[in-house]
Amino acid sequence: MFAPIRQDALDNDLTLVYIGARIGLDHGWAHIYSLDLQHQVFAQLRPGVPFGEGERFLSPPPAAWLLVPLTPAGPQAAFFVWLALSVAALVAAWWLAAPGTGLARYLWLLGAIAWYPVLYSLSLGQPVVLVMLGVIACWRLAESGKPYLAGAVLGLSVLKPQVAIAIPLVLLAARRWRITAAWVVTIGLLGVVSLAVVGTEGVGDYRSLLAEAQGVVNNRFFTWAYVVGPGPASYAVEVAVIVLGVVAAYFNRGASLARLITLGLLTSMMSATYWHLQDFAILVGAAWLFLHDQPPTWQRAWLAVVAVTAELAGFLPRFGRYEDDFTAALDRLRNGDTRALAAPLSASYHDHWMELHQDLLSTLGRERSTADGH
Repeated sequence: MFAPIRQDALDNDLTLVYIGARIGLDHGWAHIYSLDLQHQVFAQLRPGVPFGEGERFLSPPPAAWLLVPLTPAGPQAAFFVWLALSVAALVAAWWLAAPGTGLARYLWLLGAIAWYPVLYSLSLGQPVVLVMLGVIACWRLAESGKPYLAGAVLGLSVLKPQVAIAIPLVLLAARRWRITAAWVVTIGLLGVVSLAVVGTEGVGDYRSLLAEAQGVVNNRFFTWAYVVGPGPASYAVEVAVIVLGVVAAYFNRGASLARLITLGLLTSMMSATYWHLQDFAILVGAAWLFLHDQPPTWQRAWLAVVAVTAELAGFLPRFGRYEDDFTAALDRLRNGDTRALAAPLSASYHDHWMELHQDLLSTLGRERSTADGH
């Protein structure tokens, strides 16, 4: 996972944030979204590396501001400091929210560190773990009778808005309006300052970059746009998911705050218009909060099934071709080609079944034996 960092410590997303901070300091914050300047600084930091469609600084201005204190040390040192801070944030989030006691509690930390989206997020220098800490700190503060401070801390989600954007709506529907009100004020202040600093030119540049990003397939691979296609259809589904989450929060307004925040995180994930593999790291916090609430056994079992299914989902794309292969063989058989049923080495139904059987065995790490039959 960290092999690319050992080879090139600038091969990560934090480099793009560093570029935004550098442009802001050297050329003014109104130009942080200038594609030409981003290309120029990128070429200076990583000569010879292509400036691909994914090499853009698109984060809100506070993300660049947060990195300003690290810019004098250079991009490589900034990344390793950020990595250390991210690991510390993960440990802090675990300490605040992980369920259980003794060894079982430490296993939750080990499991989080070993989970691919978390490792991937850390290796990219993403702020997801910091946002997760902000969400969990919000929960702890609200539980201790400090809802306004909790909402202000939830404003940390501005670093990666899509991973927690539905939480304030869910809390508002559940009549936890004090947290939402403080979040609105925090986000509003940051928004006003950002607009004042970036100006109309910066906003125009940002809209251009955002329009470009919407056309990048990788940005919608884990969204509804990949399922129903980009445009109005996907937006309609995403809005429907948010409405469903808000309605669920209203009917469960008597539930614990941990449950409601978990619902907000899941609603954010299911309604996102922009989501990547590393963003799934936020679900570690959702799982901890959900289990911290001592759910009944059947809900724990359901969570285990979902977790295992999600892990196996990585293998599914390569199995997708078998549906087309079996359909083609069946169509040939219906059209009178009897070889399409069982003739060997002829793309027959039998051939595809043998391939699928072997693929399943390989996925399970098993060798074919007489017990597996033919």
